Amino acid sequence: MYLLNWFRKYKNVFDDPSKRLLKIEIDSEALSNNVSRFRTLFPRHYLGVVLKSNAYGHGLKEMGKLLDKNKEVDCFVVDSLVEAKTLRDNGIKKPVIILGYIPQNALRQLKKIKDVILIVNSKEQAFILKNKINFKLKVHIKVDTGMNRHGIPVSDLVAVIEILRSNKKISIEGMMSHLADADGLSGVSTQMQIQQWRAALAIYRKIIGHRKGIFHFAATAGSRYSGMAENNLIRAGIGVYGFDNTQDNRLKVLPVLSFWSKIANIKKIKKGERVGYNFTYIAPKDMTIAVVPCGYYEGIPRSLSNIGYFYYKNIPLPIIGMISMNLTVVDISDIKEPIYLEDEIEIYSADLNKLNSVGKVAKLCNTIPYEILVRLAPTIKRVIR
Repeated sequence: MYLLNWFRKYKNVFDDPSKRLLKIEIDSEALSNNVSRFRTLFPRHYLGVVLKSNAYGHGLKEMGKLLDKNKEVDCFVVDSLVEAKTLRDNGIKKPVIILGYIPQNALRQLKKIKDVILIVNSKEQAFILKNKINFKLKVHIKVDTGMNRHGIPVSDLVAVIEILRSNKKISIEGMMSHLADADGLSGVSTQMQIQQWRAALAIYRKIIGHRKGIFHFAATAGSRYSGMAENNLIRAGIGVYGFDNTQDNRLKVLPVLSFWSKIANIKKIKKGERVGYNFTYIAPKDMTIAVVPCGYYEGIPRSLSNIGYFYYKNIPLPIIGMISMNLTVVDISDIKEPIYLEDEIEIYSADLNKLNSVGKVAKLCNTIPYEILVRLAPTIKRVIR
């Protein structure tokens, strides 16, 4: 009880970014620009913004609230019941599509979430829904067109439609798929998947008819294929957050996120002294170093040890020594002006040209921007500006 009362008393202190050592800034103008780019490029499509995985690290609640006000966004796409409920608990009204599997004993929770669409990913799941659902539920059927993850083989589509239609509470509202190699160079495998999509759509139309529905196979990278087969919704994920993974780079989007910390310690070390776990860094000269209170728990890949950079204003600061769980050491010897405890350090930049941009960090770590973004700790305060 004491801890609860203490937390309530100091809650506003924790909510104030100026009283924290870490913050993630969200550029609302860049976000609006990115949404508008999708709307301009795909004026005849519905636009579903993907908010799964904490909105790609940008903050589920924060992005949901911001984009719920945006009239160019038609719906949200999440992975789980928990994410959908979090949106509704925070007053977010737009329709929500749930991509992932929901445990049988949690299905009744869907009844409490208004304006939700569940994706059906297998024949087995269709049987479960047929037997368990006794309230009105909208679904889209996911067809596996060749990726071999979630999705129903085209050969099972007739059976799945009939299973779902046997429960009058279930309304089939559309169909979806996902392209495995939409960002690839050749496009051959994508063409094969689109052929499967066309076959699935013909089956769907023959059984259900030509009434209106929602049909979608294109995420950000796959959006360039949207004119090749019938579809009327784009699932805009990484592109909305400012990363163009299309082959023709036509999105012209802007990074939305930057990550900031404050210096927690400054010290001078002598030539030959060593830094961090396992002493992987030996000072080549007398140096001034700073300790920054974020590490791999907060989302800084350990593989950036001794090769990555943070920034002080426009000065790159080499990361030296092993990145720790909550601490990273940087070389600040090149900073000529006075520098003090709690001065700001830029961890990740929205400037694509900086060495600490998410794109450049991902390349250094031999991974993709998605992984860098989603590993940002959800406990870090997201600040909208």
